[in-house]
Amino acid sequence: MYERKIMKSIQYVVAFGVSLMMVGCMHSSSISTENMQIVKLENGKSYKVPKGAVYTKSPVTSQAIQFYKVMDVKNCKNGDITWEDPSIADRINKIMRSGTKQEGIAMYVDAAKANEIGCASPLQ
Repeated sequence: MYERKIMKSIQYVVAFGVSLMMVGCMHSSSISTENMQIVKLENGKSYKVPKGAVYTKSPVTSQAIQFYKVMDVKNCKNGDITWEDPSIADRINKIMRSGTKQEGIAMYVDAAKANEIGCASPLQ
């Protein structure tokens, strides 16, 4: 049952990733503030993300948040956007195209631990 749930989550992420460039959520507090940039989305809200990061153009959905929790990334919440280091985007896309589902999951978990993917809340 758990494996089936993960497989459905992975299928969702592949589709989600094509349109949102495969981003994830986690704490960004260990990234130096001097390596951050403020981005403003079409919805008028501003977010702080790492310089050069690929980020979503709209807030994450509750379904995406649930997927990230399966990957043991727990702090992404409604209204947040997700970001990732460009190098991890390429690696995840390659794994998702030619590797196994387990390799894709492991890649997400490793990227979260390395602070290569993350989530940003709207600035006040």
